[in-house]
Amino acid sequence: MTKKINRQTALRALVGVGGTLPVLGQERSKKELKEFQEEFSVAWRRSLDYSLTIIGQMPEEHLDFHYTPEAMTFRGQFVHCIVFTAMQFAGRFDIPNPYDTKNDWQKLSKAQLIEEMKGFYAWVEKVVGELPADRLARHEGYAGGKIQAWRFFYAMENHIIHHRGQAICYLRLKGVTPEGYVGW
Repeated sequence: MTKKINRQTALRALVGVGGTLPVLGQERSKKELKEFQEEFSVAWRRSLDYSLTIIGQMPEEHLDFHYTPEAMTFRGQFVHCIVFTAMQFAGRFDIPNPYDTKNDWQKLSKAQLIEEMKGFYAWVEKVVGELPADRLARHEGYAGGKIQAWRFFYAMENHIIHHRGQAICYLRLKGVTPEGYVGW
């Protein structure tokens, strides 16, 4: 008989603990949630810096580049990050989506895309900073399980990291050597 192992079970086995790992299931106090908001804001600003670095390296004439017809364009990678993340946050936290009615994304110049990214990152930072601790602590469905809402911010950042990584590959395919990584 083959037993399926999920991520949490595997991690427990690797570190030899029988209980829930703190990083996976720890309840956060109001103080810790405030610390999360501050920490996330710092990391989020660094993420903006790196996203702008990547966008800035692609020549304007290659914003519509994609390596196969079904792949997103370089511009589309970042537009998707904005639209998808805003939709997720707006729906999850029952807040207005500032990108709900925008539909001319594929016409953005490089300078306009950069400004949209700055506005988007500022909006997310405002959202995370204004949510009350009890809302951040609430458990809700995510990826077939439940997580506290504060963890959803990291899930969305991970999504952006994925698409930014795709954009880095696009740079290389266009002969651009990406600038170094910008970490926390």
